[in-house]
Amino acid sequence: KNDLGMSNYPMVPGHEVVGEVVEVGSGVSKFTLGDIVGVGCLVGCCGGCGPCERDLEQYCPKKIWSYNDVYIDGQSTQGGFAKATVVHQKFVVKIPEGMAVEQAAPLLCAGVTVYSPLSHFGLKR
Repeated sequence: KNDLGMSNYPMVPGHEVVGEVVEVGSGVSKFTLGDIVGVGCLVGCCGGCGPCERDLEQYCPKKIWSYNDVYIDGQSTQGGFAKATVVHQKFVVKIPEGMAVEQAAPLLCAGVTVYSPLSHFGLKR
């Protein structure tokens, strides 16, 4: 419905998803074809601003959302329900072997949302 007036159509929403690595770029070192991975709400950032240098990419003025945004090449991000998505390896996590994908996906949203600030502020005990 574009209630907030920010929607770019066509749009395939969806974030915090699990999928299989089907292609890797030449600079990718953390993942290989066939890995089962998870992706949160960000797929890219500038990598050079203050927030990025402090691992606070959510504050990067050039962050790239997983959907309803635009990659640096001008293509639209289409989210987790699209046929495929492109993600910088910094924003990808490997799903542990044996964990069911339907169990892993919610951890990427609610789990990270709760864990990240607790960890950031030293409350991991």
